[in-house]
Amino acid sequence: MTSVIRAFRSEVLKFRRWTVLAGSAAMVVVSTFIAYLTFHQIASGATGSEMSGLIAAFQTPQGLVAIIGQARSVILAIALIQVSANLAAEWSQGTVRNLLVSEPHRLRWLTGKMLAVVLFVLLSMLLTLVISGGFILLLAQGQGIDTAAWTSGQGRRIFLEFLGNETIALIGVGALGTLIAILTRSVGAAVGIGLAYILVLEGIIAVVAPQVSRWFPGRVFNTIVGSTVPLVGPNPSQGYPAAMLASLAWIAGFAVISALVFRRQDVTA
Repeated sequence: MTSVIRAFRSEVLKFRRWTVLAGSAAMVVVSTFIAYLTFHQIASGATGSEMSGLIAAFQTPQGLVAIIGQARSVILAIALIQVSANLAAEWSQGTVRNLLVSEPHRLRWLTGKMLAVVLFVLLSMLLTLVISGGFILLLAQGQGIDTAAWTSGQGRRIFLEFLGNETIALIGVGALGTLIAILTRSVGAAVGIGLAYILVLEGIIAVVAPQVSRWFPGRVFNTIVGSTVPLVGPNPSQGYPAAMLASLAWIAGFAVISALVFRRQDVTA
């Protein structure tokens, strides 16, 4: 446990680098901008079939989450980039060998490192939701829009449920990014393959075999969030409990495979 904590602390120090903080800043700025555009369209009276659901939910307890949740694909994509690039960089920069010399227990080092990285991503997500949500609340109040339903007991419960499901989704994306980084050992390959799989490949499979694709990791991570607020993601056709169990199974599977591969991997640089 001591070596895990030591690896965790050493990784936390790296989060002060501007390149790491830039990813979190991008998550906040882009997500807030998307939330603003969504709010502006609704408040300005925009119409259309793609807006009907958001307009109907605007004055309900789901209104705030429906607006800020429009950027969740951006949050997941940036989280995947941060996790996979952070780990793969240890090979690209040639530092992994030195790290394993100082900490020969590979899995302890990997556990400490990934705990720190995933915690950083989760804190970035929480900061993003708080800032974008606060910004939309201020905008709405400034324009005289009633936000009582958003901040009611039911509104707060919906936000917490959304936050909890989004946390599971980000942990799942982080576990997937970890596995891809260990397998590729390259920043470019890890980021490219991860984004291509989540954003492109699963979408293609969903068109060809929708009944099969609903159990794929990206799909179940997405649908558990949509079960709380359908406007921010599809509702799980297999039911929320089954989708949640599938999400946890994928996370556990990614973690086990990552540990097995990394433990036996030949590190020469």
